Amino acid sequence: MENNFHLSLLSFLFLLSTTITPGAATKGGPSAIYAFGDSMLDSGNNNKILTLCRSHHKPYGIDFPGQSPTGRFSNGKLPGDMLVSAYSIKDLLPAYADSLVGVADLLTGVSFASACSGFDDLTAAQVGVLNLDKQFKNFEKAFVKMEEKFGLKKATAAVERALFMISGGSSDMLDNYYLLPPTRAKYSLPAYHDMLLNNLDTFVKKLYKAGARNLAIIGLPPVGCLPMDTTVFPPPSQNSTNLTGDLFRRECNAKHNADAKEYNAKLQIRVKRMMVAMPTLKVVYMDLFTPMMEMIEKPNQFGFKTTLRACCGSGSKEMGPLCNFASISCHVHSEYVFWDSVNPSEAAYKALTNNFRARPLRRLFPSSV
Repeated sequence: MENNFHLSLLSFLFLLSTTITPGAATKGGPSAIYAFGDSMLDSGNNNKILTLCRSHHKPYGIDFPGQSPTGRFSNGKLPGDMLVSAYSIKDLLPAYADSLVGVADLLTGVSFASACSGFDDLTAAQVGVLNLDKQFKNFEKAFVKMEEKFGLKKATAAVERALFMISGGSSDMLDNYYLLPPTRAKYSLPAYHDMLLNNLDTFVKKLYKAGARNLAIIGLPPVGCLPMDTTVFPPPSQNSTNLTGDLFRRECNAKHNADAKEYNAKLQIRVKRMMVAMPTLKVVYMDLFTPMMEMIEKPNQFGFKTTLRACCGSGSKEMGPLCNFASISCHVHSEYVFWDSVNPSEAAYKALTNNFRARPLRRLFPSSV
């Protein structure tokens, strides 16, 4: 009789723990995180896609737990990973396409993002990755799985209490607008920005209709300071502040940075309009430009020594397949703002994530600890 009681008690405790774990992880914070967009939030969705935009190989992931590449475009964790951990939801934010992800994992969040994607469908199409529409369809599939397993009420509650994150626009500018003459012939810069933001608006309305109520939209970084940008589009020498006589010293492209600031200003206006149009939606703009410029202009304050050259390879052009096992990486990864020619290092992402959580995300979850 006593043994049966102990077995029943253990069964009850086990059932209780598996039942409350997903929703009990936060104290005033989100119950889950669902991420969309590009490489800043993609934790491996491109691994099984026929595309050059993949990072499921070394030296990517060299500082990730297990020192193995996962498809994340960095040497370690991404902001999505850091946030689910900071909010005590779980250790990492997995990719939706990860074969190890089960239905229970969906309740606490996954990433649907696809590296090299953007708000312009052409950006994703030219490299064969998932555009926003395909990412949203995967979210719909995930919701159906949660509903079938846990019921409509629990699936809906998970979505309503979740944080939805969107990152995009960098690939649209770097790999599309600046690089492709037909795009520039079709759109002026202001018109292209407006087109991107209109597509983002449409996507946000889809998420809202699907139950999203807490949304964080990440703005553009200082695009003109990305190592790839400074390599492909070096600033005119007459506008350069390089007075050292070093012909190989890297400088930010001031025009491209000004373009990013113009886009971000428009995005902030759109965010305010979204909350008027969708009264029960809380949206915050996540400033990526300012903290990254602080790292670049005042690196010592953050422990960085190298700002405009990436850690992987020559630091000028390596990304995806060009950043590979044959690339000679820097020795101290945490001293570099950028891991590859487009994406920040884990150290930079840590500083950015701390900034996100302390400032804009505090407005969404004021009582989170």
